[in-house]
Amino acid sequence: MTSNIETSALNRTRFSRRQFIKITALAGGVVALGGVGLDLARSPGVHRVQETRLLLGTVANLTVISDDPGTARAAIRASFERMAALEGIFSRFRADSQLTTLNTTGRLDAPDPALRDVLTRAVEYGDLTSGAFDVTVEPVLALYRARSAEGRLPDADELAQAEALVDYRHLALGTDRVTLAKPGMAVTLDGIAKGYIIDAGAAVFVGYGFDRVMVELGGDMQALGSAGSRPWQVGIQPPRAGDAEFAAVTQIDNRALATSGDYMNTFTPDFRLNHILDPHTGASPLALSSASVIAPTACDADALATAMMVLGPVDGLALVERLPGVEALLIAKDGSMTRSSGFPEV
Repeated sequence: MTSNIETSALNRTRFSRRQFIKITALAGGVVALGGVGLDLARSPGVHRVQETRLLLGTVANLTVISDDPGTARAAIRASFERMAALEGIFSRFRADSQLTTLNTTGRLDAPDPALRDVLTRAVEYGDLTSGAFDVTVEPVLALYRARSAEGRLPDADELAQAEALVDYRHLALGTDRVTLAKPGMAVTLDGIAKGYIIDAGAAVFVGYGFDRVMVELGGDMQALGSAGSRPWQVGIQPPRAGDAEFAAVTQIDNRALATSGDYMNTFTPDFRLNHILDPHTGASPLALSSASVIAPTACDADALATAMMVLGPVDGLALVERLPGVEALLIAKDGSMTRSSGFPEV
């Protein structure tokens, strides 16, 4: 094929506001939403190969810039296969997943190395954030989901019972076994698995020798190299409908970006109670509407974005400033924004 852009889209789906970060992929200063950056267009033989599929209940976009479109398409297929395989291990929606087995029985023998790895990292993030990130918050989330389906909120006694099951330190990780110390404990990987899967998908491209790649899944992403003469450009949307198209535009190269927001899954119309819960209280934090984190890996960015929502702007940014290669943009409930000292703006 002689054109310098190839786009193959399987299961084309419109983006919703739940996909908080919208990749704008500005190459050479030109917005490339279905188009081509000018510097890329002037590079004979260079192709932008892209494919879109549904994964983890959201939209995945894989993009490769290469002079070998055939190998790029093969790498894209292999990356999707790897990410889909991990979804089969991590998903709490699939009855046959290892996570479901762990949550149902409180024990999992011979865990897949990837599950053990992501749980190990989850415990590390728990320690790093003093428990602001806690994957054992699932019993409280499940309670909110159940009562929301009934048209009400949990009462104080119900919430206290569920909250008593939350403590990542009671997640025991052995070499050949994972156990939950208390009956009724359960794990959600919603705040970390997507990032881990993105990193795994990007690693496939590295194995194929590609170094100009964007792996984007539900608005979170890992970027390798650049989109053209400039880094990958990313627009961060505001958390409330009716505001400007982008709250900010940033850029990433060889780093990842993830966003957590109060609008993604809400239990009250005013966003006061949502899927982001403070593991210590069982309630949603009230300071922030969204947190966008740039980090060396998508796994880091995913977990830290969730933790930032819980920690709030003061403690959250204090943590970010201590972490090498990590930056954050925090949007408060009133729409005001706070940035870490090195957050890149375009």
